[in-house]
Amino acid sequence: MPSSKVYYRPLGPSSRLTGQLVTPFYLEDRKMRVSVARIGSQLFAFDDMCPHDGCQLSAGVLTGTTLMCPCDGSQFDITTGAVQRGPSTLTLPTYEVREQNGEIAVRI
Repeated sequence: MPSSKVYYRPLGPSSRLTGQLVTPFYLEDRKMRVSVARIGSQLFAFDDMCPHDGCQLSAGVLTGTTLMCPCDGSQFDITTGAVQRGPSTLTLPTYEVREQNGEIAVRI
C-alpha cells in the first residue's frame, strides 16, 4: 500500500522569487506545477493551473494577494484560494510553504 505521508518537498532556491511575481515550479514525481509568490515577508503556494480552464496562473497578474487568470479573468485570493471573481466557481488549491536556509519547500 502506498504511503500517504505528507512532507515538505523542496522546490528550489528562494532567490528565484522576486517582487510581486508568481514563480512556477514543477514537481516531477507528481507531474504538476506549483506556483509561489512572496508578498512582503510571507510566501504563498498554490496550483499553477486555473481550476476553471487549466490556464497557467503564473502568467497571470498579481495585485496584492489577488491573482487574475490570464485566460478567463477569474480572480483568486492566493492566501486562501477563494474565488473573488468568476467565471471560476472552483477554489484554487493552496499549500503550506516555507523558506529555510535559502530554499523553498511546499507541503503537499
